[in-house]
Amino acid sequence: MKASTETNTSEATARDVPIIDVGPLLADAPGALEQAARAFKRACTEIGFFFIVNHGLDPALVERSFAASRELFALPADAKLAVRMNEHQCGFQPSKVAMQTTGLGDGSAVKANANEAFKYAHDLPPGHPDHRGTKRFIGHNRWPEGLSEASHAVLQDYLETFDALGRRLLPMVAVALGVTPDHFDAAFAETSSVVRLAWYPVLPVDEDQFGSRPHTDMSFLTMIPPATAPGLQILLRDGTWIDQPHVPGGIVVNTGMALRRWANDRLIATPHRVLASKTGDRFSNIFFFYPSVDAVMTPIAAPETAPKHAPITFSQHHAQYATANFAYAERKAGVPV
Repeated sequence: MKASTETNTSEATARDVPIIDVGPLLADAPGALEQAARAFKRACTEIGFFFIVNHGLDPALVERSFAASRELFALPADAKLAVRMNEHQCGFQPSKVAMQTTGLGDGSAVKANANEAFKYAHDLPPGHPDHRGTKRFIGHNRWPEGLSEASHAVLQDYLETFDALGRRLLPMVAVALGVTPDHFDAAFAETSSVVRLAWYPVLPVDEDQFGSRPHTDMSFLTMIPPATAPGLQILLRDGTWIDQPHVPGGIVVNTGMALRRWANDRLIATPHRVLASKTGDRFSNIFFFYPSVDAVMTPIAAPETAPKHAPITFSQHHAQYATANFAYAERKAGVPV
């Protein structure tokens, strides 16, 4: 089957992408945890996407992050290529290089993603045991020359702010899966979360060209504040692609493959894509909520149900996804694929 950017799409509605008011949850209101957990479970067994509102995130921080992103992508090509993405999934990714294969599984022959990207994790101080250490996916940030210190600081603040919000949502996920609210706390005590800055420039495109081809996220949760332009589409279970609706003040959240595995496949991870930009540049600053690289993902099976997966560390899970989807970075770094 050939992928197309034009067929089988429809307008999204609140029925398709639920909205969860997390304000009462974050305020520890009586009964709010159970209510949010029910809404989360429904969303992540039916579509795998939802919006959160009343989350407390400062919209000014999002605007500052976009200004920093624009500054980064406007740097000379040589400065960006000097910090090309490494085997730890940190650094710059040129346009038309990445070819995600973890998606629809239909063998669709489409072109590499028409976007530039930059991924970064937590900056660890030189004294930290994992700073430039031997552990994969932690302590290996690469920042380009020419990026201002102010923008660097904003981008780290953006990551830390979303990381804190993700931790506040962990009890909701745990209760939805029938375990105690603190079930995930130890695994996320020191996260390996990352931000992916993406710039979708206007490019000549054809039917098989996506900004980001259909794929499924590797994450526990993915959180995306409104991008600077539309483009994200979500695949419904009936095979229909829908445009992500706009929810004022809302952050779109989706479950990823790590949570699906951890939940013993009781939750879904939904394919999605970004259309190639045809009329104006698009920027999107995407937060991927990851546990510690050493966290062991032991499937949480429902009562009287056997685990469908063996326990695995998050680092192993991350490595499998990176090999399947970003092999070009691994070949460059000399990592066997």
